[in-house]
Amino acid sequence: MIRWLSTFIVLLFAGVNGNAAADALGLIAVSPVTAAAVGLQESEEAEDDDEEEEQETEGEKEGKDEDADESKDEAKKPDDADAEEAKDETKSADEAKDDAKSEDDEKAEKSKLTKADEKKPEDKKSEKMDQKPGDEDKPADEKSADEKKKAPEKKKPEIVKVRTKNLKIEVEAEGVFVAEESEEVALRPEEWTTFKVLEAVPHGKRVRKGDVLVKFDDKDLEEALAEKSLAQRLGELALMEAEEEFPRLEKAIALNYDQAKREYDQANDEYARFQKTMREMSEKLAEYYLKSAEQDFESAQEELDQLVKMYEADELTEETEEIVLRRQKFQVEAAKFFVDYSKINHDYTMNVSIPRRDEMLKTAVELAKIEFDRAKMAKSLGMNKKRYELQSLRETRARSLENHAKLEANRALMTLKSPADGIAYYGRQVNGRWIEVGSMEQKLIPFGAVSPNSVVMTIVKDRPLYVETSIGEKELPTVKSNQVAIIVPAADVEVELKGSVDDVADVPGSGNKFAVRIELKAGKTPDWLMPGMTGKTKITTYDVKNAVVIAADLVQTDEENPKKKYVMVQIEDEEKPVRREIKLGKSKDKEVEVLKGLKKGDEIVKGAKDEEAEDDVEEADAEAEKK
Repeated sequence: MIRWLSTFIVLLFAGVNGNAAADALGLIAVSPVTAAAVGLQESEEAEDDDEEEEQETEGEKEGKDEDADESKDEAKKPDDADAEEAKDETKSADEAKDDAKSEDDEKAEKSKLTKADEKKPEDKKSEKMDQKPGDEDKPADEKSADEKKKAPEKKKPEIVKVRTKNLKIEVEAEGVFVAEESEEVALRPEEWTTFKVLEAVPHGKRVRKGDVLVKFDDKDLEEALAEKSLAQRLGELALMEAEEEFPRLEKAIALNYDQAKREYDQANDEYARFQKTMREMSEKLAEYYLKSAEQDFESAQEELDQLVKMYEADELTEETEEIVLRRQKFQVEAAKFFVDYSKINHDYTMNVSIPRRDEMLKTAVELAKIEFDRAKMAKSLGMNKKRYELQSLRETRARSLENHAKLEANRALMTLKSPADGIAYYGRQVNGRWIEVGSMEQKLIPFGAVSPNSVVMTIVKDRPLYVETSIGEKELPTVKSNQVAIIVPAADVEVELKGSVDDVADVPGSGNKFAVRIELKAGKTPDWLMPGMTGKTKITTYDVKNAVVIAADLVQTDEENPKKKYVMVQIEDEEKPVRREIKLGKSKDKEVEVLKGLKKGDEIVKGAKDEEAEDDVEEADAEAEKK
């Protein structure tokens, strides 16, 4: 028995296939193990195609011939006693059929050897191509054994047990320590704009209330005050003069208006009377004077003619005749002269004097109207203008007084004093940070200049302190009032200060960040900790004891409904993992909290898929392709 087993094992490890080994030992018909192996081989050969059974390479045939020769040689060695012993062993093997484990192992080994021997020609060709130099001489069984060693073994699915742990989520942010109490020392002048520094206390110096912080040069301010005072007096005199003159001016404007109105009315009346009466009378008078002169001339001429007739009759002496004739001739000459004059005067009156008079009266009316309109405008607009001018003088006077008072008030800004006890910080703080210290240090030096309407210094009380920090949009929904916070100063990472969230801003600030105020718990803070120093804050936004936590890569998403999450769980008495839907909570790093669907100790199969869901997807894809 022992010799048979040893011989069989040697043949197997020598590369001889199972059939050849069995033939060599003569145990094909009697050995249950060999019979089982042969039967398994025959069943597998029956499943292969006819082509695969016929196609065998010359190398395989040679190998089989060699195995057959070796088996014949070995078969000659055992004697009849060995054959009887083999028969007895066959009976004992029949009694050991119940040992399923040993039989299964041998069947698996034989199956592997048989499959290696009966590879397809295509596989063998590819195998030859993959063979390294020198592999052609190896037997087929040795080659299959080598390939079996090289082939990767199928990994068993990884089982992950669900566990519980304390889940603590923190929001980290950079913070700055800020003083609860501080007072700004601002330079906010109302009139003066030039502030030259003479002296200033250094940044960080402790001061007491009333101490001088900054002293400015007031020389230019004093000169400006003197000029303002002089201008103020001149303005006062101009206002007094205008106040006194205004009533007289108002009365003169009223009188001028009345006079202009009268002259306008008179001109209108004169022109109307001329047009209505005097023009016609002047024309008639000119005609009358002309006719009168002509009649006087005719009368004188007739009288002269009568005298001449009388004298020719000698009724009078010669001397008398001469006197009378001389007088009459003069009268005739005078009458003739007046006739000529009357004609000239008539022409002048009709063609020059009357039209000229008409034009003069008409022009007088227009001038009177202009003067009247001007007087009327002066009475309405001119008086208003004078009133406004007077009001302007009054306002100028008031502004002068106000500016003078502002300059007097600005005189007090030439010396800035501390409003409280504390530490003098240069500039103002923005969200707890002193961003103006550098620029103010360059200004607060002798002969430096400080801009108006700026915070020169801030007097800070170094205790108590709070922490100012900021968070992003993603952290905003998780950070709430009264949450626990830990602050670690940058100056000493070993120090941890406890605090709580006091307030969270509703609207974003610079950089789209939300300001968060953290109150420090009552307790002693290090003496070296000062306002403006920084630190790292950790705000605890979530803290649950014994939370069910799994790796995030174990969670799978439903293809039809991405909101549904599930895991594949291994259940006792089930061959395949089962899908179980879960409800997720908070996540941290690469882990996620499970609120519903899992408990401690559950086993999750990593990488397992929901086969039913995949089949449904494949069917849906197939139907979609058909459509």
